[in-house]
Amino acid sequence: MPALFPSQARVAENLVLDGRLALFHEAQRWLAVADLHFGYELSQRVAGRLVPMWGMTSVEDRLKQLLLDYQPRQLVIVGDVVHDRAAATEAALLISRLATLCEPVVLAGNHDRHLASSMPLLDSWRTEGFYFHHGHCQSDARDEVQIIGHHHPAGSVTDGAGQRLKVPAFVQQGNCWILPAFSPWAAGAAWEADLESRVWLCTPRRVLRLPQVEPASA
Repeated sequence: MPALFPSQARVAENLVLDGRLALFHEAQRWLAVADLHFGYELSQRVAGRLVPMWGMTSVEDRLKQLLLDYQPRQLVIVGDVVHDRAAATEAALLISRLATLCEPVVLAGNHDRHLASSMPLLDSWRTEGFYFHHGHCQSDARDEVQIIGHHHPAGSVTDGAGQRLKVPAFVQQGNCWILPAFSPWAAGAAWEADLESRVWLCTPRRVLRLPQVEPASA
């Protein structure tokens, strides 16, 4: 079993969490990410908000570097490829460019209803022991690990001086695992590491596991 970098963590057998917000299966060789919300800045500009135009470049550059580093068979995008219809064309071109590096498996999220005519979308995808879907709808999968997105989990660390840093998180809650949002615009929803949840904080240089905390007694 190869040694890992501080920016990686082994979260289950054959499964490596990368602090760049991706999950990789060493044996099956898929790489999973979620919630790109590609083209968020285009959506904001259509609405009259002049946000900087760097998000799409950030998403594509990070994805390509992950593909080069891991050489997966499939890139599984677990829904919310776009933020809205403003980036439908750009997102289709992105998937075409990524397809030159590996096989893209693109799942539909609740933001992707405008993409049906632009690219093939799946509601879900299965591989041995794992069932991928976006997570905005109920699923009856019971004997597989569900890997979803949608919730944009995040967690925080503090120092002795009172500084607080909020970062994206990967959550393992029973047989449901929640990927961090890949979008650089996603603020994230705070998630507590209780006895039922393992929470891993993700930064490009380090992955940290939050200690599990017992619920306070009444």
